[in-house]
Amino acid sequence: MGFAKKLLTTSAIIGGTLGALAIYNKVTESMAGELDTVLRGEERRYPWKYGDMFYEVKGPRDAKPLLLVHGFGPGASSYEWRKNVDKLSEQFRVYVIDLLGFGLSDRPAIDYTAETFTDLISDFIKEVINKPTIVVAHGLTNAYVIAAAYRKPQLFERLVMVAPNATMLQEDIPGPLSSVWKGLLRTPILGEFLYNQLTSRAAIRAYYDRQGYHNPGLITDELVEYIYTTAHQSNSRYAAASFISNFLSLDVHEAYTRLQMPVVAVFGREALVTPSESSAAFKRANPHTETHILDKSSFQVQDEQAAQFNNLIRDFAGAVAR
Repeated sequence: MGFAKKLLTTSAIIGGTLGALAIYNKVTESMAGELDTVLRGEERRYPWKYGDMFYEVKGPRDAKPLLLVHGFGPGASSYEWRKNVDKLSEQFRVYVIDLLGFGLSDRPAIDYTAETFTDLISDFIKEVINKPTIVVAHGLTNAYVIAAAYRKPQLFERLVMVAPNATMLQEDIPGPLSSVWKGLLRTPILGEFLYNQLTSRAAIRAYYDRQGYHNPGLITDELVEYIYTTAHQSNSRYAAASFISNFLSLDVHEAYTRLQMPVVAVFGREALVTPSESSAAFKRANPHTETHILDKSSFQVQDEQAAQFNNLIRDFAGAVAR
């Protein structure tokens, strides 16, 4: 009887705890509010095999196509290009996307991998833009763009790598603990609770203060609230689980050494990883890489130094190919 009572008591405690966590998760999601875009382009959706991807288009129809691909992080979305789209659309036909699992795109409960995003970007350019495209990618998404450009170079005119991490030029295989962490984050109640802690307003502000911005004054309440709302849409944890556990890493060293199209890499001088080291790594892999380091900026260089960044993109992307 003693064992039975202990078992019942333990079961009741576990059940009560899980019930409380489930309620907390439900309240957190409901209080996040409805997500909307702040960009001012034509809103469209691209039906892909795993779900619809939201994107916007702005700029002259006959202008060169330019695709903006956001990076990863808490609440990642096309919001990060809000200071760039209008200016770039004066010269280009700008396409700005929310990758599957992020922003206003569908968030299917699938196993997100590097191949998921590599194929998505490639298919979007082929089926929607249907022209050689200037692609501007941020952070880890540069790896998927490099892989796609290597496989289908006819779809890519030029590449602009914003704050690329040189770790994509080396093998990086997730270990057993990464598998456990990923599986845990995908679980319905406990995983969602842990994800909610990692994407609280305080956690978001700390993340962007630590490795997003050099100028903390740019981490406004408005920015944190938008990122928080994006991070707490239904099923947000599935893509995030793959990212946090390092299952989205991709070694593109061989592909990068073989790229033929013009490539420019843009770094913030105050980034966590020394920009000169990153710049040197990409130049060693592909000596034709053009690099620029912008002062007073970190990972979100396109936001912190928007005017300088926009001019750099316009000059590079608008240049006549040699």
